[in-house]
Amino acid sequence: MTYTTQAIVLKKISAGEADAVVVLYTHDFGKIRTYAQGVKKESAKLKGHIEPFSLSAVQFVLGVAGERLTYAQMMQSWPSIRNDFDRYGAAVYIVELIDRHCLVSQPDVAIWELLLGSLIELEQLSSSASHLFMEKFERDFLACLGYAGTQDMRALGTALARPFTMVYDK
Repeated sequence: MTYTTQAIVLKKISAGEADAVVVLYTHDFGKIRTYAQGVKKESAKLKGHIEPFSLSAVQFVLGVAGERLTYAQMMQSWPSIRNDFDRYGAAVYIVELIDRHCLVSQPDVAIWELLLGSLIELEQLSSSASHLFMEKFERDFLACLGYAGTQDMRALGTALARPFTMVYDK
C-alpha cells in the first residue's frame, strides 16, 4: 500500500554508496524513518527533494524492512535558513529536538504545526529577534509534550544545547 502526505525532512543519513535513511516528520504519520534507495546517484529522481529542513510532498510504501520512500516533491526550501548561520543553527536545534523527543509513528498535529510554523517564522525572522524566537519555540515544544508551564528544557533530561549563536545574542 502507498501512503502520501506532507513531510518536513529532519535529517538524511548516508546508508552505503547511493542510499540514505531519511527521517521525516509527517502531517499524517508523525515521525517516520524511510529508506531512500539510490538517492545519492546523479540521476536519482528524489535527489534535491529531500534536503534537511525542506517541506515536501512524499509517498512511501510499507515493506518488510520498514518504510521505503518512492516519491518526493519539494514544496518549500526556506533559502534564508540555509544561507544564514544563526537561522541554520536554530533550525538544526529545532529538528534535533523533534527527532530526539518524538516517537516514531505517533502523529501529533500540534508538533506538526509547531515545526512547520517555526520554520516559516524562522525564514522571515530578523536576526535581532532570534533569542526570543528560540525561547518561544522551547516553551511551545515543552507544552506540546505535556510540560506546560515548564520554562527549562532540562525537564526533558536532554544535554542538547542551543546553538552558540543563539545563547550569546544581545
